[in-house]
Amino acid sequence: MLGMGMTEAQSIEELRCALAESEKRYAELKASIDARVREVAKAEFQAEMTRVSSELAHDLRGPLQIITNSLFLMERKPGDTTYYPKIGDALKQATGILDAFREYYRGHEIMLMKGNVNKIIEKSLEDVAVPDGIVVSKSLDPAIPDTMLDLGKVKRDFAVLIKNAVEAMPNGGNLTVSSYVDGGNILVRIGDTGSGIPEAIRSKVFIAFGAKKRGGYGLALAAAKRNLEAMGGLISFETETGKGTTFTIILPIN
Repeated sequence: MLGMGMTEAQSIEELRCALAESEKRYAELKASIDARVREVAKAEFQAEMTRVSSELAHDLRGPLQIITNSLFLMERKPGDTTYYPKIGDALKQATGILDAFREYYRGHEIMLMKGNVNKIIEKSLEDVAVPDGIVVSKSLDPAIPDTMLDLGKVKRDFAVLIKNAVEAMPNGGNLTVSSYVDGGNILVRIGDTGSGIPEAIRSKVFIAFGAKKRGGYGLALAAAKRNLEAMGGLISFETETGKGTTFTIILPIN
C-alpha cells in the first residue's frame, strides 16, 4: 500500500510539472502572438500614415501653389491688392486641411469627462446651420445617463454627421436625431432623406481621403471613427439610393 501511495504521489507531481510546463509554453506562445499582433498593427499604422501623408501633401500643394504664385505677382506689381483675397482663401483652405489631419491623426488621444449625450447632441445641432427647407425631428430619451466621454470630440463628431446630413439634402428634407439606451450602451442615430451614399464609395466612407466631396477633405468621418473607437464606441451606417442615410453611434455606459 505504501509503495502504491508513493507511485500515486509521483504521478500527481509529474502531472503538476507537466501542467506547469504547458502553462509556461502557453504563456510564451501568447506573448509571441501578442508581440506579432502589435508588430503587424504598427506596420499597418505606418503604412496608413504613409498613404495619408502622401494624400495630405497632394491636397496642400494646390493652396500653397496659389500663395506662391500670388506672392510672386505681388512682388512684380507693388501695391496691387487684388491677390490678397486669393491668398486669404488659400491659407484658409490649407489651415482646414491641416486641422482635419490633426484631428484624424490624434483621434486616439482622448480626455474623458462625465457628460450627457443628449446635451452634446443639442449643442452639436446649435453648431450647424440648418436651412428652412429641412425639418429637424428629435427623439432624445430623457433616461439617458451621464457617462465618461471626450466631450469635445463627441460634439465635433455629432456636428460632422449632422452637417453631412444637411448637405445631403440641398432641396430640403427631414433630419432625424434620436438617442436611447440599449443594454449597457447609448445609441445615437442621425439620419437624412437625401439621395444616399453612392455605392462606389460606401466601402471608403471611414477611410482617410477615401470619400472626398466638393469642399471637403475626406478626413472627418475617418477621424470620427477613430475618436469613437478610442472611447470604446462604434459607428456604422445604413444607406439606400434615393431614400437617404442613417448613421448609428454606439457609446458604452461606464
